[in-house]
Amino acid sequence: MNQSRRTFLRDSAVCLAVGVLAVATSRGAARKGFAQSHDRPNVLLILTDDQGYHDLSCQGAEDFATPHIDALAASGVRFTAGYVTAPQCGPSRAGLLTGMHQSRFGCTDNNNDFGLPPADVVQVLPEQLKSLGYTTGMVGKWHVGFLEDEQDGHATRPGHHPWERGFDYVLKHHGGMSHFFPYRDDGWKWMTDRKREPRLRRKLEQEATPTYLEDLPEDTYLTDIFSDDAADFIKRHGDDAAPWFLFLSYNAPHTPIMAPKDKMDKYAHIEDGRRRTLAAMMDSLDDGVGKVLDALQETGQRDNTLVWFLSDNGAVQLDAHNWNGSRNDPFSGAKGDVVEGGIRVPFMVSWPGTIPEGQVVDNPVISLDILPTSLAAAGGPEADPIHDGNNLLPWLKGEAECPNDVLYWTWRRNFNAVRVGDLKEIRNGKPVTAIDGTEIPAHNFVDLASNPAELAGEHALQSAEKRQMLSRKLDAWLQTVREDAQKLTPGSGS
Repeated sequence: MNQSRRTFLRDSAVCLAVGVLAVATSRGAARKGFAQSHDRPNVLLILTDDQGYHDLSCQGAEDFATPHIDALAASGVRFTAGYVTAPQCGPSRAGLLTGMHQSRFGCTDNNNDFGLPPADVVQVLPEQLKSLGYTTGMVGKWHVGFLEDEQDGHATRPGHHPWERGFDYVLKHHGGMSHFFPYRDDGWKWMTDRKREPRLRRKLEQEATPTYLEDLPEDTYLTDIFSDDAADFIKRHGDDAAPWFLFLSYNAPHTPIMAPKDKMDKYAHIEDGRRRTLAAMMDSLDDGVGKVLDALQETGQRDNTLVWFLSDNGAVQLDAHNWNGSRNDPFSGAKGDVVEGGIRVPFMVSWPGTIPEGQVVDNPVISLDILPTSLAAAGGPEADPIHDGNNLLPWLKGEAECPNDVLYWTWRRNFNAVRVGDLKEIRNGKPVTAIDGTEIPAHNFVDLASNPAELAGEHALQSAEKRQMLSRKLDAWLQTVREDAQKLTPGSGS
């Protein structure tokens, strides 16, 4: 980020107002009798949970297939160097929705989530799109403003529910892990034993307050109900005069790993039980994405919908007790690391007719870019300087170079990293076992072009000059984060 943008953020913690655009003229009748009378795209953001970099067939998986997600990738751009802002669910989601590095407002990890800054400081993506005339919906896992209390259990901080931060329609469980069959007796017990909401909550567009969904069939599978509900949202708004934004936030394949019996039977050939369950979960998720994309196609909205797909962080370490069966090949590290396995994720975007199809690119992008790119697609003003990401549209349309020369990460204060071009400094807080079985020290310098697994020793970056350059940039950026956190952390008196 340039100095003028950072100076603005330090001197002023207030977002500029986002102007409301008039609804555009009719686009004409669409297929199947639906008509959308606007020329701005719908925006569909699909997020998975703890999915490893490897675990799509378009990413290299061979023991199961994901044809619908593969087709989505083929219809647009698949980023081989797509990143999130943190190697953990809560802070990654906070960064995604705000378009800000979440440590700027004190969200350093799941246990230090003080919530989002108020809307007069930073407007999250649904708030900004709503101000542009969009109908907004959220389906799935929330986990923003997450509060964990030994006495009261798990909850969302007041003022941080999705219906309080710009979403008109919501179907959600509040955050963290959830039983995938919450309407079975064992699902109820599993959730209540852990002091979690045992039922899904829903708020319709016309309702002021949400209600709990009761009496769903006991075989209701969480991935399926999220997919069905997202498809229904798309169909329900298929002939609206205004565009819509939908955040489809799966909790698959996060633990506890479980899948329907028919899917488990389909992958009986996979000997490792966890990997077999992961394959079954990803099969259900892929079917769900297919159902959502079919809803777009059937209602004539596919060509007028900007679709994002990514995971919120990398897979859990293979030898961890809560390993979900996912893998981060060919990268080292896992969830909880700022080496590539924790922060580099499956990432793709599609907008037929606007973004060229069938592209696979190596340039780095990050989840922070989704907000400014989506606002630009929606015809809004340039994203406010308080946001950290970049508008990717000119680059994706072949009109400019990739804007991401430098990327930064910080998590739990002592897990920090910087990438400049292909060069990277890693301050990981702890050593990591590399994918080849060797040890990567907590502090390492690499050239990702020749050493994507971030191996140490003779494989590490040797140039003292380049190492110093990386460290200077990272130290300077961390100082701005500390300064911002003193002002922007909710409850800090800013």
